[in-house]
This record gives sequence, structure tokens and C-alpha cells, in this order.
Amino acid sequence: MSLMQRNPGAGFPSLSRALNDLESFLNRPASSDDVLGHYPRFDVRETKDNYRLDGELPGVDKKDIDIELSDDNILTIKGRSERESTSEDPEQSWWCSERSVGEFRRSFRFPNDVDRDGIDASLKDGVLSITIPKTAESTVSKRIDIK
Repeated sequence: MSLMQRNPGAGFPSLSRALNDLESFLNRPASSDDVLGHYPRFDVRETKDNYRLDGELPGVDKKDIDIELSDDNILTIKGRSERESTSEDPEQSWWCSERSVGEFRRSFRFPNDVDRDGIDASLKDGVLSITIPKTAESTVSKRIDIK
């Protein structure tokens, strides 16, 4: 998912969410065996100094989450969510099952360089929060005189 400016209160939120889900599905790894993958939802914000991601991962332990930043400024969050199934109980029957379980993976590409050593992640009440500081501008424009 590429970062881009959005106005959260404008437009068609359900259409925007559907397009985000489609983009996540199309950008899944080619080796992915799970065609109907589980893609947790994230809010992504940008400030002058950093990027902030907040994602819903209810019931997932931090030991089951892996976060990696590649050389080309792509942050990948992957892991696994599980739940106990009591389907063996003959006294019970499922009415419906809507919670997502299994492997998940989300990737975000940042348009500018980031401070790899300053990245901070925390998991509280089922919300994964990641702060990625921006680096100082590494490219300063310079006028080149023709000789």
C-alpha cells in the first residue's frame, strides 16, 4: 500500500475501504497459498516528523507478530491469529463465523527515507501502534552551473 493523503470524512468510505482491500489482495506475496487471506485494517498518518500506523489485531499476541523494514522503505507486518474451536462439542452448532483467523500480512511503502533505529512498536488492547520517524532530508537541491 502506498501512502497518500486522504480526507477521512469525505467521499465514499466503504468504496475507499473496498479499494484498500483490493490493493492489499493484489499486493500479496506471489508465494501466498491463502487466496482469501486475512488483511488487518490499519490507519496511517503522516506528520512533519514521522509516520504513524495503528492496526487492529484483536486476540493476537506480540510473540505472533513480525515487523520488518526492507531496504526499499517497505514496512511489512506479518503474523498469525488463532482461536479455539469447540466444534467437537455435540451440544453446540455454529450460527456464523465472521472473525478472521490464520496468517496475515500487510505492507506499507514510505515515499521518503526513515530512521530505522528510531522505529517504535507497541501492542495494547488489540491495537498495534508503530511510529516510524522520518530522516532529515538527504537530498538537498543544488544548482549546477554549465561550463
